[in-house]
Amino acid sequence: MSVYRLPSGRWRAQVHDPRSGHNVSVSRVLGPPGTFETKREAKAAREKARERLALTATTAVTVQGFWDRWTTDPLFARPKRSTDMHNAERTSAFVKRFGVMPMSAVDDTTAALWLAGGKNRSTVPALRAMFNDAASAKGGRLVERNPFAGLKLSRTKGNRDVQPPTETQVSEIIAHAHKVALPAFAAWLQVAAWTGMRPGELDALRWESVQLDDGRIRVLEQWNARTRTFTAPKNGLTRLAPILPGAAEALRALPRDPSGFVFVSSLGTHMTPSSRAYHWNAVRAASGWADSLYVATRHFAGWYMVNVLEMPSEDVAIALGHTDGGYQVRTLYGHRDHGRALDRVIAAAEQRAQVRPLRIVREDGGA
Repeated sequence: MSVYRLPSGRWRAQVHDPRSGHNVSVSRVLGPPGTFETKREAKAAREKARERLALTATTAVTVQGFWDRWTTDPLFARPKRSTDMHNAERTSAFVKRFGVMPMSAVDDTTAALWLAGGKNRSTVPALRAMFNDAASAKGGRLVERNPFAGLKLSRTKGNRDVQPPTETQVSEIIAHAHKVALPAFAAWLQVAAWTGMRPGELDALRWESVQLDDGRIRVLEQWNARTRTFTAPKNGLTRLAPILPGAAEALRALPRDPSGFVFVSSLGTHMTPSSRAYHWNAVRAASGWADSLYVATRHFAGWYMVNVLEMPSEDVAIALGHTDGGYQVRTLYGHRDHGRALDRVIAAAEQRAQVRPLRIVREDGGA
């Protein structure tokens, strides 16, 4: 019992000290007296001691101290190990700069100093998660409010306004790949552009998942470069990806490696970002393509399906493995080609103009 009566008739109170892990007399926290005349006085002293201990504990925990716990304690682990690694990486520079500060002292001024100049904007989501946990019961209520919440920072447009390559440019990029890169990488690039599969999904692709006769690939896993393990595809969604003619051509010409992987590096293992980097740099230099691998492959595939094949965004979303019903396709991958759009509008108008309205003939023979 934390409040009990002594043989003398006076009351004593104890409180749990999180630093020692044991109950101690409230007099150890508040000073004399150690006993009280009434039970109510003892309870009031116990609550005051709890508040003081909580304040002491809060001010004693530094940013470095909480970060050490946050990045190692399973209590704070996310469903994916790669997320924990990403969060630790994105918050480490902040901890290096402000690690000696008490968590309770990190406020809006600290956040403003960290974000000055705009170079640390990308760390905000991870820092927001870290301080959310610090403010929670499992984190010990170390902060009253999260200084990285509700910042309302404008988001960058990312690839939204980036124009993917044309069909001709993609053909040229792939042609250069066949000249300057490993044949397996040239095939990787061609399949990527004509299926829209994610890079990690292609790195993990095995022949048993390729259904050439059905024009489909079973996307069952991806290579996670951060954890260096095979994991479920993004969103945990196993799916079927379409094999467009360009991809089928590359797959049929590719020899089958005993490892079972479709794309094998020069080291005899499946492709990885590091094993692809050398070849991609050579291809970019030879072709003159200045943008990213992602834009030249997956981004192009989404654009092609929307503009050339004229498929609904909902269908393209399924092909690319999205779960948003086509929203991302419409806002990012679609990139409605203005020229093609105008051609369709003009063609529709011309077709409409060629339709002559029927003459209405009255029963009496008059027009």
